[in-house]
Amino acid sequence: MIITERAFTTFEVAKACGVFHTTVINWVNRGKLKARVTPGGHRRIQMPDLLDFMKRFDMPIPEDLTHKAKKILIVEDDPAVQRMLRRTLQALSGVEIQTCVGGLEALMAIGKDAPDLLILDIRIPQVNGIEVCKVLKSSEQTRPIKIVAITGEPLPAEAEAFLKSEADGFFQKPLPTAELKAKAAELLELEQGSVSVN
Repeated sequence: MIITERAFTTFEVAKACGVFHTTVINWVNRGKLKARVTPGGHRRIQMPDLLDFMKRFDMPIPEDLTHKAKKILIVEDDPAVQRMLRRTLQALSGVEIQTCVGGLEALMAIGKDAPDLLILDIRIPQVNGIEVCKVLKSSEQTRPIKIVAITGEPLPAEAEAFLKSEADGFFQKPLPTAELKAKAAELLELEQGSVSVN
């Protein structure tokens, strides 16, 4: 399952539209603004739905809303490592994060919507990370995707040499999160200081 994170709370939408959050809830309840409801009963509005709504009602769109988020796809089958990677990279501002567990799933996701950066575990089910990297680097369309390879096991010399020449970054587990975050910011050309503190 691929999870995309770029949804707004009613409070965030209220701030963007210059209204009370109860007004946003009314818009949702009346079907004017599309939203999904979380299992906890909270409303979440996806970016395209919010922009469409604001355009339809001639609302000024704040510049930071239209600033296109950089997309990161994390391919990692260990749930704990996946959570840690997501937490680490969410500290970067202006990013949208997707996750999946297997190589085939990753290639299908990339075919639909290519990320700017791929965090790629090498030992993953279906198609391993080396093969995913080879497929991406052999195509004109996917070659520009930045790839950071990660592994928890020693790799054959040939595989390690391939990754060091083809991938844009290579880290052994346990992952040095500060270095990984700095590498991601560098590859995505995020301004230094665009790391949010939360």
